[in-house]
Amino acid sequence: MISQLKRGGWLIAALAVSAVLFVLVQIWLTPPLPQAGVSVKDLPGDCPLGLRGTAGRHTDLQTISGLRFSVVAPRNYQGTQRYGLLMMFPPAGFSNASAERFYQLTAQANAHGYVVVYSAAIPLSRRALLMQHEVVPQVMATWCIDPSRMVFAGHSDGGSVTTGLTVREKDQALQPSSIVISAAGITAEDLQQEHCPAPLSVTLLHNPDDELFPGYGQGTAKWWGQCMQCSNAVSVEATGCHIRQCSAGKILRHCVTTESHSNWPSVSAHMFEWLN
Repeated sequence: MISQLKRGGWLIAALAVSAVLFVLVQIWLTPPLPQAGVSVKDLPGDCPLGLRGTAGRHTDLQTISGLRFSVVAPRNYQGTQRYGLLMMFPPAGFSNASAERFYQLTAQANAHGYVVVYSAAIPLSRRALLMQHEVVPQVMATWCIDPSRMVFAGHSDGGSVTTGLTVREKDQALQPSSIVISAAGITAEDLQQEHCPAPLSVTLLHNPDDELFPGYGQGTAKWWGQCMQCSNAVSVEATGCHIRQCSAGKILRHCVTTESHSNWPSVSAHMFEWLN
């Protein structure tokens, strides 16, 4: 479907596919937002003066273009220490608040020394990608972030945004150190039109029988393996995910999931083991 479109159009097509299942399943489910956690990780200091970010949850922030997002810093956040940044891009149709409820990562992220960010979905296009691109620089200008611990992640359209921003980012200061891509509507043929980014660790989560994007994961894993110059030797984690060692000490992880497209895979519970 996507790979048959003209060159350069894969991102628009991938991002334009709205996972209506998410809206139907999640829109009426509004449990309380999780509490901000406490960081228990030793963090480096040497943070620039003048950053105004504070501890706890900050909702309904907006980029210059008007995209809403939330930032949740650990309850014991200190502006003199450098925290990791976990940028969670939303599935189609989700607000920043419903994305936080869907991913259920706030307390874990904070405990591992991350400021976690949830953006709202927007009908997807090149303009939408540019709008999502504005979130991270705004957070980095406000909270003390360690650029060597910057993670982009997302499910479905969120995984497509993660992919698009990673392969098209030219500013090294905004390049993630790790990405986690789940159930994205991106094929290997789509990626052939893109440039390989600077070395980073990549985790791919995909069900071969995904209702919307069946079989996409295997091809994208092959492209990332070639891009990152990974060895052919494969090891298997206790989670069942396949691991390949790549250039610059990076890792390619491919997890074959079984959940339906509307679910954030259960294997993602190991995310902070992967990142740390």
